[in-house]
Amino acid sequence: MATKSEVIDNSKSIASSPPSYDTSSNIRIKCRQPSIFSFLSVKQRRATVLLRIRDLVSTTNLSPSSIELIANKCAYDLTAAELSDLLQTLNIEGHTALYWAIVNHRQEAFSAFRLFISELSSECSLDLRLACMRTNDHALFLKLNLQNTDAQDESLRQFLGCPPDEVEVHDVRGLDDNKFVASVHVRMFQKRLCTIQKLKTYMVAQLRTGEKGEMDRWLWPLFA
Repeated sequence: MATKSEVIDNSKSIASSPPSYDTSSNIRIKCRQPSIFSFLSVKQRRATVLLRIRDLVSTTNLSPSSIELIANKCAYDLTAAELSDLLQTLNIEGHTALYWAIVNHRQEAFSAFRLFISELSSECSLDLRLACMRTNDHALFLKLNLQNTDAQDESLRQFLGCPPDEVEVHDVRGLDDNKFVASVHVRMFQKRLCTIQKLKTYMVAQLRTGEKGEMDRWLWPLFA
């Protein structure tokens, strides 16, 4: 398979050795049912819940039980659809709550939030790609199925019952900081390529670049 690549640069590194995120959490969430007897307007309730969400993604000393309690309060004050929309809106310093949960390494908060979202919006998916790039977290990038940005190919893949492509990035920084090794397993390659004429998948990798030799995160697309 012939490939070519383009690069999306992120010159501001945040952290190395990203933590493990488990989107299947033991946190018990109770969603509020729509009610016409709410004393607060939707705007007021969203503002209140957003303040709680900000605390969850910024505070470092919250216990899992505290996170569960706050998340359940958020779920009670908003319907599931309202809360999902709030979590996927760029309303915290220009990013989503999920973005800050990743960047600030709030694994429990991320797992709790993810339970409210059945399908990621395109805007939120882009924000999560940036978060994974800033933290050099290729494993979470794959777990969230962010490697495929082509809506046509994603629709075809689901129609064919094709599992997501597998992309592994191998750390060889001990040998050369300016290189990385990746292996790509494109499933149903010929059938998909013959149908839509092109395939594209992304991966997160890290290189040492710049005059000072800083370690930068990059989002690498592969084409076929």
